[in-house]
Amino acid sequence: MMNSSLLPKLLRVAASAALFFCIQASAKPFAFITNQGADSLTVIDTEDNSVIKTLKVGSKPSGVAVSGNGHIILVTNPGSKDITIVDGDKLEVVGVVTVGEGPLGVAVDSSGKRGYVADWYQHYVSVIDIPNRKVIARIPVGKSPSGLVVSKDGRKLYVANRDSNSISLIDATKLKVVATGKVGEHPFGIALDEKYGRLYAANVLSNDVSVLDARSLKPIGTVSVGERPYAIALALGGKRVIVTNQYDDTVSVIDADRLKVIETLEVGEYPEGIAAHPNGHKIYVANWFSNSVSVLDMDELKSMISIPTGDGSRAFGQFIAP
Repeated sequence: MMNSSLLPKLLRVAASAALFFCIQASAKPFAFITNQGADSLTVIDTEDNSVIKTLKVGSKPSGVAVSGNGHIILVTNPGSKDITIVDGDKLEVVGVVTVGEGPLGVAVDSSGKRGYVADWYQHYVSVIDIPNRKVIARIPVGKSPSGLVVSKDGRKLYVANRDSNSISLIDATKLKVVATGKVGEHPFGIALDEKYGRLYAANVLSNDVSVLDARSLKPIGTVSVGERPYAIALALGGKRVIVTNQYDDTVSVIDADRLKVIETLEVGEYPEGIAAHPNGHKIYVANWFSNSVSVLDMDELKSMISIPTGDGSRAFGQFIAP
């Protein structure tokens, strides 16, 4: 029989160990990078910027999204016309769901129970019941939908419609479009700043970023950036807006208060996907042609490290848990 005097000590040790592992887990968000040429997903530990695992996914993976709790990752595979579901804790593939003809942009709600996939060719957004691995609805939107972002409460979904030069706002409870706003030419990546009530859209053809009121989708301003802006992330609590410029091999750093570019940083060749570390001080950029991820320091506005990944790193979407 256990000595009764030891029980409180053991309980304290167990509680301390549980807290330690909880802190360790929260201190190590992973970056999930799709490699389109290798049909794979590279997992980067952002604590030390090391590659810890590579998973095989579907054909020609492009889009990726991580749930707010980090438990679920969705990957769009345009080549195999499906999405791969990854367990963010075990770092294992746990399911595949067939979707439409051109899955590209993807988003997942904070709970990891509902996903959204933009179909580039059929001009709708598929709604995915993740636990049951099935499509439960399709919502018509504009032409060639690309970037998606869902609000933290899961009630609003924003969609960039590239060939309609517009943004659709979807009521995620009623599963219907409730507002549409015009932006620049060929919007692709979008980012939602709920703190300041703004939506940012990178316009590939007009080489600028549209700034909209997130509720009304009315325009607030436009910021010229580099050539072929593709995707957007927010840093320093929304004070900085970071945009990848495909043709320039750079990112533009925008001051959100002044809506002005304050710095341009070199990254790898043909940068596409971009995401912020949860602390807001580091930005990760996927470089398609140089098969790498650039890590940027947002306080010093400089490059920290380049991480080799796989063939054709795109990572279009929220590839780090917010």
